[in-house]
Amino acid sequence: MKSILEEFARGNIDPEPHFAERNPCYDSTLQQVIASQDKLLAMLNEQQKDALDAFLEIRSKLEDLSSIDRFVHTYRLGVLMTMEAINGKDSI
Repeated sequence: MKSILEEFARGNIDPEPHFAERNPCYDSTLQQVIASQDKLLAMLNEQQKDALDAFLEIRSKLEDLSSIDRFVHTYRLGVLMTMEAINGKDSI
């Protein structure tokens, strides 16, 4: 087996985020979001809908940036934990 770094360099490992697997809890929560969104949209006029769409798009961009930052931080933490385990510091 090739190393993880080699596989990554060859494009065989995709670092793109992947989404939660569907399960009953996810499906239930998604249905609640859809129902809530439908109720909200029914109360808004076209100008308000446009403002909401703009807000949601900006918020989505912010969430993407936060997700990337969280991924990098978590990855670095995992590497530090691995290094500590390999170096045998403070054995169990």
